[in-house]
Amino acid sequence: MASHITNSADLTIKRGGQTSPAPAPEETQDVTSAAPRAIGSGRVPASGAVRTANAQRSGRVPNPNAPALGASTPSVPGYVVKGEIARGGMGVVLAGRDVVLNREVAIKTLLPGTGINPVAVRRFVSEARITARLPHPGIPPVHALGTLPDGRPFLTMKLIKGRTLSAILSGRSRQSSDRESDLEITAPHTPGLLQIFEQVCQAVGFAHSQNVIHRDLKPANIMVGAFGEVQVMDWGLARVIGSRAPDEEVNQSFVETETFWGMETSALKRDNTELSQAGEALGTPAYMPKEQALGEWNKVDARADVFALGGLLCVILTGQPPYVGASVMEVVRRAGTADLRETIERLDRADADAELIDLCKRCLAPNPADRPPDAGAVAALIEVYRLKLEDRLKMAETARLASLATAEHVRHRAEAERAAKLEAEARAERSARRAVKEAAKAAIERRRNRRQLIIALAAVILIPLLYGEFRAYMIRREWNQPIPTQSLQSPPTPEAQKTPPPRNTKSPKSR
Repeated sequence: MASHITNSADLTIKRGGQTSPAPAPEETQDVTSAAPRAIGSGRVPASGAVRTANAQRSGRVPNPNAPALGASTPSVPGYVVKGEIARGGMGVVLAGRDVVLNREVAIKTLLPGTGINPVAVRRFVSEARITARLPHPGIPPVHALGTLPDGRPFLTMKLIKGRTLSAILSGRSRQSSDRESDLEITAPHTPGLLQIFEQVCQAVGFAHSQNVIHRDLKPANIMVGAFGEVQVMDWGLARVIGSRAPDEEVNQSFVETETFWGMETSALKRDNTELSQAGEALGTPAYMPKEQALGEWNKVDARADVFALGGLLCVILTGQPPYVGASVMEVVRRAGTADLRETIERLDRADADAELIDLCKRCLAPNPADRPPDAGAVAALIEVYRLKLEDRLKMAETARLASLATAEHVRHRAEAERAAKLEAEARAERSARRAVKEAAKAAIERRRNRRQLIIALAAVILIPLLYGEFRAYMIRREWNQPIPTQSLQSPPTPEAQKTPPPRNTKSPKSR
């Protein structure tokens, strides 16, 4: 297990325990556990064994190392235990069903043998009571706190289904993503990702209003559901401001641990022996402010969580937490000295709005007095920025639509002008055709008139000629006719003309 350590970004610092690597996050978590993932430099793809282990923890592949249901599975009064979700060095999380209300729940209890540890029991009960006093949509509710027949305490809470913010952010670093939603939700400084961060700030801000600080905020402890619901997980290190937590009552060396829903486990290969020992958690060094890294508990207040929120924003903007290093101790040293020079350089190079970068720098200020007073103030600043961003996006969209409308108007106008031009050309063509037809008709009429005129002229000329020829013919005919004899005698005298012709005396009968 130790051979898979890539960096120490999400490892949890504890007192009096051992070290363990942070496993890679599951692609889909159907459990309440928030498995941490290394986000800092030096990340390498997980091996097949690690991916199989992750799948086993998520419930997609049965875990052969998990104890079978039966004698080793505790009997929880009022609940039906359906299986094991996750196991740590001090406790175990089980999937169960509430018999009375018939609903799915997560059942958390201590491992056998740890129930006699008064510090572990006190921490377990403290976590349950602190979480129960935070009724907020962004904080998983505790349904019940009880005792098993063997005396171990148990609590039941809402069964969270979703993916950790760490797994979502890691999807952004891939060249391609199997999930289209990753490309939408993990794009740099998009409203969707900002809304997730804003919901985290609101949940932590509510806790601050109840004088409760989380002290271990990181992407692995943020769950995002399929419908955008955001849950701040793992309140095992939380404390009420003004009270003393068990981790402040011991003074031992720093070591690394893995955290499952507030249960701490350690496993480092030493002398080829896998050791598992519980300790008192202090937080995750990659996200801890200076006062928390130095154990100055009188200075650790809501502004320590504000620093961790700045670390979340730093991961969103740059892909890495505030502190990264080759080992846990190097990260702790940088946190203890507030060595943020490399972080500031990364933020300055980030492709993000100046307002977001400035807010991140304010949250990561080494001096607590220079940070926003609590998470509610950070949520308010993020809301203001998000509203401004939405206004800018709306203005850009309005400008785009106006540009499209202008372009559409220009296009319609060009189309109208083109249509008018085509109509004018069509009218001109129709007029030309009509003119050609009229000209052809006029030419035909002129030819007809010309023929009629020619015919009339011919008639005027030919009729007199024909009449003259006819008269000449008649004259020649008369001239060529012989003259009768009587016509050569002298004309009778008037008296002869007056003498009647002789009367025929014969009667008609004699004739």
